[in-house]
Amino acid sequence: MRIPRNYSSALLSGRSRTGGNYSLLQSALSKTGRGKRLSRSAQLLSGLQRKNNIFANGTQTSAGAQKLYYNMKYHAGQVCDYGNKLADQGKDSLFAKAKESGSNAEIVANIKGFVGQYNSMLENLRESGTRTDTNYLNQLNSISGLNSSELSACGVTRKSDGTLVVDEKKLEAADLETLEKAWGGKSGFAGRTALWADSVETTAERSMEAKASTSYSKLFNNYGNSGNYFNFFG
Repeated sequence: MRIPRNYSSALLSGRSRTGGNYSLLQSALSKTGRGKRLSRSAQLLSGLQRKNNIFANGTQTSAGAQKLYYNMKYHAGQVCDYGNKLADQGKDSLFAKAKESGSNAEIVANIKGFVGQYNSMLENLRESGTRTDTNYLNQLNSISGLNSSELSACGVTRKSDGTLVVDEKKLEAADLETLEKAWGGKSGFAGRTALWADSVETTAERSMEAKASTSYSKLFNNYGNSGNYFNFFG
């Protein structure tokens, strides 16, 4: 029994269709170092989201898990990027530039970006519910809890579920010293969170690969049991 070349090629390459859920995001992210690493994850995801797949039940379940881990990887990567920028203490850091310019606008923008991605990452970790992801969630909640007073001083409040809420007026009015105390330095909230976010990103990518491998194995096993399935794709 022969597998049509066009189907097997599409399966292995995992190319997304134009206008797919992640095609535009993948294209934008491919310009960055992290984006290049994400492109493989996006290909794995799109390969499991093909319409009219005859293995609908098992593959759709796997595609849902793939989507979750793709989102987790993306949000964790963003938290890592924002966190490292805020934690940097070099001569070209956000805080060094703010001291020269007298403007905290870039710092405030990065904090807002960090908070949005951080909350999404926590949501993904809760949805996953695996032992490893729950451990990440607990570690992140512990860090934010230990830094809650410093965060609150600059307008960022920690809710009971660990997510953060920004009071934009208070944040924008905060002085540079208060902002740096809460967000600056590798041992501060942003720096420590970035380290854990990097681990979350790596684990999410591995989980995607594992799910993809399992799904492809099941698909070909099903083909072995019912060889005429691939006639569906013509």
